[in-house]
Amino acid sequence: MEENRFYHSENLELKLVVELGAQTHIHATKVLRLKVGDQFALFNGDGFDYVVKVIEISKHKTSVEIINKYEVNHESPLKITLAQGIAAGDKMDWVIQKTVELGIESIQPLFTERSIVKLDRERADKKLEHWRTVAISACEQTGRAIIPEILSPLTLSQWLSAQQKKNNLKLILTPSKAQNINQLEKPSSSIDFMVGPEGGFSDKEMALALNSAFIPINFGQRILRTETASIVALSIMQNLWGDFA
Repeated sequence: MEENRFYHSENLELKLVVELGAQTHIHATKVLRLKVGDQFALFNGDGFDYVVKVIEISKHKTSVEIINKYEVNHESPLKITLAQGIAAGDKMDWVIQKTVELGIESIQPLFTERSIVKLDRERADKKLEHWRTVAISACEQTGRAIIPEILSPLTLSQWLSAQQKKNNLKLILTPSKAQNINQLEKPSSSIDFMVGPEGGFSDKEMALALNSAFIPINFGQRILRTETASIVALSIMQNLWGDFA
């Protein structure tokens, strides 16, 4: 794997000459000080890294030629969707960044009764674009060549309705009346995992989840912050059933 790699949103193929995006151009030339003839990697989420060689640098652009490609498989064997109650401030960014590093397949932001963040459609679209950028940056850092899907925010009831016909292992984190995750057998299916916002799920929301066949679980006696819980959950699942073992 090349030491330096960047996301490129457009089509990539061998022998193609492409112009780097503005931010990539600045980082490559001003921060990394790359020169004509230097090589690095681009990826666009199709599962491959594309080795490129710098062929031209000017004040405002960098052009590269794609000289090689190779398949990258840094994906977890666990197919996990995190349904995360939208957290305030930079907590949501933290959750997305770290769970992408830990191998999450997709993230479903949830509007819940106790969510501090209230988003109208315009703000939700801007947040979604930002969250996807956070996920892409995490993929650049970890070497992942497939970008986890960050889904449009839904209400908890909307998302639960869509899960009813799925046979996934369905888990919800709760500090009480729950079994420890270590007691579960290794799943043979995908996993849906729900974590509440700062105030947790309401009693009504918990009842809806349990009626939708979600299994309540915990990690012990201590109550974790929302931004900690998701990261701990992914780490434990990867250690128990995934590629950390």
